[in-house]
Amino acid sequence: MGGKKRPTISQLEKRVRKEQEKSSKQQDASRGKPKITLSNEGRVTQASLDAIFKEISRATYITPYMLHSQYGLRISEAKRVLKALEEQGLLKLVSGNRRVKIYVPVAA
Repeated sequence: MGGKKRPTISQLEKRVRKEQEKSSKQQDASRGKPKITLSNEGRVTQASLDAIFKEISRATYITPYMLHSQYGLRISEAKRVLKALEEQGLLKLVSGNRRVKIYVPVAA
């Protein structure tokens, strides 16, 4: 009986401070990423493709999983993005099989 003990004021202050720090860190992390916008069909827009390429051009190689983890895209959409960038001549397919394709940025 009796139930759960209520937290003290200092414990509440610590909890609030940690939540504020966490939210500020998330905002800082999201500032560096480009905003991904989708068209009505659910495809990534050209402006988003340009922003993605600007970010990934510094990488030594790019896989669909890397785009998925960085930008929150679905794997299938990440594959489409990489294929579109390859068709534009911005990326080059280095190696790949039917499951995973590895791209590198084309040297300017």
